[in-house]
Amino acid sequence: MSLDQALMEQMRTTVIGNVESVTKYEIDAGSKGGSIWVTKPNTGKNPNVLGNEIIKIKMPFEMFEQLKNKQESGEYSFPMLMEILCDIDMGGANRAVLSAVSIRKYIPETVPDSNPKPSDKKPGVNESKPSA
Repeated sequence: MSLDQALMEQMRTTVIGNVESVTKYEIDAGSKGGSIWVTKPNTGKNPNVLGNEIIKIKMPFEMFEQLKNKQESGEYSFPMLMEILCDIDMGGANRAVLSAVSIRKYIPETVPDSNPKPSDKKPGVNESKPSA
């Protein structure tokens, strides 16, 4: 296998968005899976969409039960902002298909301020004013 093939087999992306709902299906023939329905504000690029844009991400069947348990315990409450790690696969009509590998509550990273602002507070009892 060439390096290019190895990289293509591992293409991944992270989606951060408002998960509106998760669904599952199970068909008699043994086919089962689920979907994560994510919305984002309308970009205006498609004049045929009014309101939020909706993205469907494939999900393993087992992930539904994990999310259901977290909702029943009160840890999650849908809709909610989530971070979804996805594999990118080739689907029909040469379109990308996103398949969830993991999902978790989105927690924004706090980046230290590289430009701290001077404090507006007045010196306390044991603090002195800067000398001129």
